Amino acid sequence: MSDATIIDRLVIEPTFTTPEIIFDPNNRRFYIGGNSYPENSLKFYAPVLQWLDSFVHKHKPDKELLTLEVRLEYFNTSTAKVLLDLFRYFEALYEKGQPTQIKWMFLQEDTEMEDAGLDYQAAVKVPFELVPINEEA
Repeated sequence: MSDATIIDRLVIEPTFTTPEIIFDPNNRRFYIGGNSYPENSLKFYAPVLQWLDSFVHKHKPDKELLTLEVRLEYFNTSTAKVLLDLFRYFEALYEKGQPTQIKWMFLQEDTEMEDAGLDYQAAVKVPFELVPINEEA
């Protein structure tokens, strides 16, 4: 891999109202987890969407699977819209020929999170797996 294709990773530490975000393309780790109800979702996620836009434009598809793991415990309605925008970038990678998947992790008993995952699964054209988690695990 040439230096031109190496993109800096994006790491945002979690707070009580914002999720942990780790986008590390060199290690193929794309993760969002925790809570997402920032005071201004568009402002909070703007650098994330900018980073993804840059990544999608610079990334040369290869054969190795790229997975976004989403493990949110709670998110508000303004985050819901931003998540769809975010998933669209992964859809763009998939359409460019990059093997891509989204894993929507949710606690087994959390039917609202499961329903949200089902809605996203229906909305995007990228392999989208719903993964129920047993809390004891």
